[in-house]
Amino acid sequence: MPNAASTEIIYSAAVACPPDEVWRALTATNVTRSWMWNSVLRGPMEPGTDYSMSADGEDLIVGTVRETDAPYRLVMTFDARWDERVAGEPAGELEYLITPTGDSESVFSVRLSGLTGVSADAAEQDTPELYSRLRAWLEQNHGD
Repeated sequence: MPNAASTEIIYSAAVACPPDEVWRALTATNVTRSWMWNSVLRGPMEPGTDYSMSADGEDLIVGTVRETDAPYRLVMTFDARWDERVAGEPAGELEYLITPTGDSESVFSVRLSGLTGVSADAAEQDTPELYSRLRAWLEQNHGD
């Protein structure tokens, strides 16, 4: 049975890239994100604007950008749409924190909160793998 209570999911990892490269990977629009289901992020990624992340022409996640402090912090609503089971569940919040730890090193943290049900279960299962793939992609493409 899916979670009925709201869930908070936190993932954090050190990466051999400066904050601006992590920021670009997280906010680049109209570019295929190989590390996240080959999805494409659309929207201006500015506070108060809507965004969508889609794959194969279908919205996976939609929301509104709440706060930005480039290249250190991004807060957005997170409304799962990847299938009919999650489409009716309430939106949560997604926060990225990027902290410099050296000249070309950072720690990036992901916090998902407010999700319930199937979307919470899926996020809890998928978040570590997705952001591990981002970390590997960043380090492979560092400086490009």
